[in-house]
Amino acid sequence: MKLICRLSTLAGLVAMVVAGSLPVMASPEEAFDHVVSVLPVWPGKPQGGAGTRPGAAPEGSGVVIRPDVIATAFHVVEPAERIDVRLSDGRILPARLIAGDAASDIALLSVDAGLAPIEFGPNPGLAQPACAIGNAFGLGLSITCGVVSAKAVTNAGFNAVEDFIQTDAAINPGASGGALIDPDGRLIGLVSAIFASGADANIGVNFAVSNALLLRVTDALLSSGSVDYVKAGWRLGLADRARLAAVAAPEVQLVQPGGAAASAGIEAGDLILQIGERHTRTPRDAVTALALLPADTLSVPVVLQRRGGRLTVSLSFGAKPDADMSISDAPDPECPHPEPVCRQRQAVFPVSSFDPVASATRIASDLLVTNRHVVGDRQEATVHTPSGPRTANVVPSAYGGDLVLLKVEGLPGDGAVLEPAAIGAEADLFYAVGADVARREIRVFEPGELIMLPAEGAELGRLHVRAHMQPGVSGGALVDEDGRLRGIAVGGGEGRFEAIPVSAVEELLRQRDDPEAERITRRLGINFAACDAAIAGTEDAQSASEQADQLPQACARSSNHGQLLEAGRLLAQSGEFDAAAALHRQAVEQVPNSINSRVSLLVSLQLGARFEEMTEHARWLMEAAPDDPQALRFAIQSGVWGGDPALAEAGYQALLKADPRQAQAARRFIDAAPPRPERR
Repeated sequence: MKLICRLSTLAGLVAMVVAGSLPVMASPEEAFDHVVSVLPVWPGKPQGGAGTRPGAAPEGSGVVIRPDVIATAFHVVEPAERIDVRLSDGRILPARLIAGDAASDIALLSVDAGLAPIEFGPNPGLAQPACAIGNAFGLGLSITCGVVSAKAVTNAGFNAVEDFIQTDAAINPGASGGALIDPDGRLIGLVSAIFASGADANIGVNFAVSNALLLRVTDALLSSGSVDYVKAGWRLGLADRARLAAVAAPEVQLVQPGGAAASAGIEAGDLILQIGERHTRTPRDAVTALALLPADTLSVPVVLQRRGGRLTVSLSFGAKPDADMSISDAPDPECPHPEPVCRQRQAVFPVSSFDPVASATRIASDLLVTNRHVVGDRQEATVHTPSGPRTANVVPSAYGGDLVLLKVEGLPGDGAVLEPAAIGAEADLFYAVGADVARREIRVFEPGELIMLPAEGAELGRLHVRAHMQPGVSGGALVDEDGRLRGIAVGGGEGRFEAIPVSAVEELLRQRDDPEAERITRRLGINFAACDAAIAGTEDAQSASEQADQLPQACARSSNHGQLLEAGRLLAQSGEFDAAAALHRQAVEQVPNSINSRVSLLVSLQLGARFEEMTEHARWLMEAAPDDPQALRFAIQSGVWGGDPALAEAGYQALLKADPRQAQAARRFIDAAPPRPERR
């Protein structure tokens, strides 16, 4: 779901006067007259309205923001072949799509009905009452109320451009494009998205696009039919932990020659503190600050920090970037990343099989590769292509890792096919390309640097990167800045993500010729499904304890890295620390350079008070993540209680640099440690 809205400007009011109709003041009840149900006709789907079971059709909502002009969510109407709207009095009228902007998820519709616009309200305050009006589940317009939970949210991860108001007012599917109003019935946001925690229903974390962004986008769509965002000509990233401890601000990682940032004298390493009136704490904040500037903006002041001092420069947008550069900081409606990377979206497809939502990467005209855990023990998968779903068959291979081949006919003839990068080729940034469940599309996620290469000698070793991944990306592509395939995404978390390297893809292809390929493929699938069933039957600590024999045996046979970690976690929670540590050790042996696996093992050993066994892994983790306070706390604790005082002291010295406040407590623990807990 999505939402957008903005404060009225003088120019907007003048335009309304010229149009002969000022906005109408509304009470919460009267605001219903300015909200409509949007009834699109999607290919192969029924249209909502009379005679359609609620929830069976792709319905949405909309808000009248100009006379006979309705704002709605772009994702509601993007695939529509026809659009009708149902007014609050029950009339159903045809609507015409004026234009849409995918980056902000805003679209405009027009009707011929003499509809008056809703009044725009002022910027809301935190904890201010707010109500949402929308066509939830296709049941017709209804209102729910709560408060404004947060403002200026830019990192929800739904759109390329985000400036959200967060609310706990209940919002559910079908309300996308509806109105978030204040107690006087004035519009303060356009309903856009919900976090549903694995379900489709509302859990109280809902988002609406701000009035500022709504009016910025709608003004552009009405005047030119598209939205042009200004470009600064820089690439921003997160500063390191030491700099973030002093000030929260994005760091300039690269400046494009000939661009606005270069002309302003901005340098790599600068911290961007403020753009115009907007403070910037993250790269996404900077994206939003630029996106809110009208396309004809000539310049904007930028406050930055350089070598500890502050200065203000003027970012002017007359400079044109070099034609051969592909840096993009302002959001492109399609993809705000280098063009060779964005092009590879054509080589990744959503797939459904054992895992209902995942990705697959095209490596030949009729071959895709995905994770084994995506297909489990099934022999088929459904590949979702632009021309419709296609059935793919699993190609047997004797390869034992978390990869499978899929053979499928009917893939786009002009689509991209990913070429593996040369082994050992260097890269500065990596990008994950895969399915975004919320946006229902293949997208490129935020890039990140290399953390570590696969461990030497580890047959199932992985690439470890900071390139962001999320559920649905499994089986997608990890590419470099030139769009070359580096690996197949697997997952991760806590800013540390993993991919199976291209060398494993080559091994997967080679082992198709093994005479045991079919038997091994079947066995691996059966073992995976058995472990999954054992995990699914372990809903809580009590049931995990009851299955203390079955769960570790089933998942040890599966040898799937993700399952080893999950099963170990469940066993540790149930108090089965030996079994948990055994599975986590197996995961570490399989992928030795996985920081997340080491953390899981250390937690299970810590819970069981096995401090001597922790020291080896805590030392490795401290060296791999020397600025991570969690890793350093493991080193200190295991060093003190595991009989390695040198390890504890080394952890303390590193923690002094990483987080001096935590170091004070660590010093007290080292000098006067409480009695060691008994082994459990």
